[in-house]
Amino acid sequence: MRITDMTTFHQYVGETIMYCQCIEHDIKWIYAGMHKGDEVSNFEYLEKSKATLGKVLGMLRELDNERDPYLSEADYELLRQVTTIRNHWAHKAYTEFVYCKGDAWDTEFTRQARRLENDHNRLDKLSQSIERVRLDVLKKYGRI
Repeated sequence: MRITDMTTFHQYVGETIMYCQCIEHDIKWIYAGMHKGDEVSNFEYLEKSKATLGKVLGMLRELDNERDPYLSEADYELLRQVTTIRNHWAHKAYTEFVYCKGDAWDTEFTRQARRLENDHNRLDKLSQSIERVRLDVLKKYGRI
């Protein structure tokens, strides 16, 4: 679907941020499930220590590569982009066009809308994929 109005733009921004949050949550659970010890304690440690997505990705990649990896290098590359994508939509998306006047508003809105469509669709697929990995990991390691 093409974003052509502010209502749809708002909806896509919300969904895109939701995908980012779910991906980060699932990555932490994947790591917590694969790491030795109690998975709930592992997850709580990550939360209490306010471990960033980047930090957890590094720890997960190291742990994942000790085995038959669940995630490819391409997966890790896209996952490393999640924070940048989230930060853009949380902090910059609207200011790229709302202060513009006339034709510049339309041009910049359209540019941001196309970027949002792309990020939204990529993160929707990634979120679903990471959720499947989370469930597979937790099942394989007897966590669920």
